[in-house]
Amino acid sequence: GSFSLSAIAALPDSAKIVVLLGVLWAAWGKSAQLPLHMWLPDAMEAPTPVSAYLHAASMVKVGVYIFARALDAAGSAPHLVGWVGAIMATATLLYGFWMYLPQKDMKRLLAYSTITQLSYIFLALSLSVFGSRLAFNGAVAHIFNHAFAKSLFFLVAGALSYSCGTRLLPSLRGLLRGMPLLGVSFCVAALAITGVPPFNGFFSKFAIFAAGFQLSASEPWLLPLMLLAMAESVAS
Repeated sequence: GSFSLSAIAALPDSAKIVVLLGVLWAAWGKSAQLPLHMWLPDAMEAPTPVSAYLHAASMVKVGVYIFARALDAAGSAPHLVGWVGAIMATATLLYGFWMYLPQKDMKRLLAYSTITQLSYIFLALSLSVFGSRLAFNGAVAHIFNHAFAKSLFFLVAGALSYSCGTRLLPSLRGLLRGMPLLGVSFCVAALAITGVPPFNGFFSKFAIFAAGFQLSASEPWLLPLMLLAMAESVAS
C-alpha cells in the first residue's frame, strides 16, 4: 500500500527477497551488468560529451543508486540477495575484463571498463547485505570516484578522436610525445580507475576489498570471489 522505499523494512523476508531481487534485476539492466549489458558498448556511438556525462557519471549509476537505496531502506536484507549479487558481480567483472582484450575502439574499451567498475559497486553493495557498513560506504564512494575518473577518460577519448581523426588504439601511438597534456590526463584517469594511490579510486576500492576480506572470515565462500576481484583490479 505504499511507494515508499522505507516500506520494504516492514515486509517479511520472503517478500523482501522478491522485491530486492526485482530491484537488483532492474539495476543490472540500467547499470549494464550480465546478462543485460550489451546496450552499453553499442551506445558509445553517442557524442563524447554525452558519453562522459551519461555513460560515466549519470545514467549508468542509476541502477547501483536505486539498489543502494533499497538495501539501506530494507534494514536487514536476506542473505540470498547478497549471494546472488556478489556472484553475478564477480562474473560480470571477469567477463568485462575478458572483453577488454579484443577491443580496438577506445570508447568501446571504456564501455567495458565502465561495466567492470559498476560490478565493483554491485559487489560492495552485496557485501553490505552481510552486515558490513564499510562495504556500503565503499560502494557509495566508488560511485563518485568512478564518475570523475571515467568522465576524464571519455573526454580524453573525445579530444584524441578530434585531434587524430580516429579512436582506434593501434593508431594512437606516441601520445605523450605529441600531446603531453592528453597523455598525462590519460595516465591519471587510468591510475584512478585501477585504484593506485594517491588517486581517488584507491580509497573506495580499498574499503571494498577490506570489507570483503573481513567478511570472508565468517563467510568463507567470499574469499575466492574477493581474490578474483583483486586479480581483475590489478590486471585492468
